[in-house]
Amino acid sequence: MTTTPASIQPYWSRFGSFFVYPLALEPLLYCLAFGVLAGLASLLFVPVNLILELVLLVATLRYGYRVLERTARGYLDDGEVFVDPVHGGKYLPYKQFVVIAIGLTLSAYAATLGGRHLGMVLLVLFALALPANTMLLALTDDLGESISPPRLWALMHGIGLPYLGLCGCLLLLSSSSGALLNFLMPIIPQALVSVVGGFVGAYFIVVMFRLMGYALYQYHDVLGLAVDVGFERQTPAGRPEDPAKRRAAQSASLLKEGRYDEAIALARSELAETPGDAAANLRLHRLLLAVPGQAQAMLEHAGKWLPSLVQEGQSRQAIDLLEAIWQQQPDYQPPLANSVRPLAEACLAAHRYASAGRLLKGFDRRFPGHAETAAIYLLGARLLIEDQRDEAQARRVLAAVRQHFPATPAAAEAVRLGQLLDRLSAVARPERRV
Repeated sequence: MTTTPASIQPYWSRFGSFFVYPLALEPLLYCLAFGVLAGLASLLFVPVNLILELVLLVATLRYGYRVLERTARGYLDDGEVFVDPVHGGKYLPYKQFVVIAIGLTLSAYAATLGGRHLGMVLLVLFALALPANTMLLALTDDLGESISPPRLWALMHGIGLPYLGLCGCLLLLSSSSGALLNFLMPIIPQALVSVVGGFVGAYFIVVMFRLMGYALYQYHDVLGLAVDVGFERQTPAGRPEDPAKRRAAQSASLLKEGRYDEAIALARSELAETPGDAAANLRLHRLLLAVPGQAQAMLEHAGKWLPSLVQEGQSRQAIDLLEAIWQQQPDYQPPLANSVRPLAEACLAAHRYASAGRLLKGFDRRFPGHAETAAIYLLGARLLIEDQRDEAQARRVLAAVRQHFPATPAAAEAVRLGQLLDRLSAVARPERRV
């Protein structure tokens, strides 16, 4: 069973805080809005009401995913989800529907082939894996990766036995909304049933996603997840508040009042005090992204911050930062040649192939004769294989690496990769009939 450092409370000891979280200003406004819209949907005719209810479900899940990811990255005491443009994939709810459809279809198919008991076993296994799938979806925004058995097992095994407790808590929460509605039905007026139902449903979804996000944060060091606020920067009970958190709350207040210039000035002063602080850099970057008219300032700050992220091995943040730069300056390339390889490797590992291609393109022209050229060519061959499925062109690139850079580690890796392609081709080639 995995252990949790003493500086962070386990999720089972903070259960009450998950129920309180949706009552903060921003989550409460969202839940109230979902409730009002659910009430309006009930007044419409079929099928318009069904369509609106589906849209509300998607919006609620999308907000839940944003809460999950932000909590997993260590933001335990703030509610800046709305002003956080970096987090929350807009297609995550649809991917979740696809996962559920796949699980139910496989269970039904297994029941058809092997009987009802086999179908029920698969259904139980699917229910146990669903929280892990949800957490992986929030972190990767990748449907294939979220249903990969090795990735699912790695997450569940990393959390250990507390993962089963997490599944039990989520099961209780998912049934609690219905139980609460049944209790309230005789009390509330009939006209408000749909409104209260929408609010209660959204409330419990936020609670569940907050719980999953906290569980990921609790075990992020075991799971190898990058976070923005580490255990050591959380404010334990009874100790003075961290000045950085106080400034974050002040910044959020300024944003809500529309005082954008003051919020940016506050973030810049914080960064001036702690130039190497990742959270301070990230806070300024997100402010510059969110506030209109700050594109040039964002580019200047991002260009200075990117090399330090690469040097510190913060690959995910570095990729996010690079892609934010490309949205404003499509022809931007990292100025340091040594930054390209780790960034491209991180992009390939995250299946962000378009970004990897942009990084690799024209490297030999930008940095002629650089020592990393052979390794860059090798990454280009991997990109051709993994993304474009262009085995023929990949073989030509591998041959060029072996020919022009024979004494480099990349040449040995090119030989190994070529042999792997040969074995795969042999397996895929139909056997001759005797």
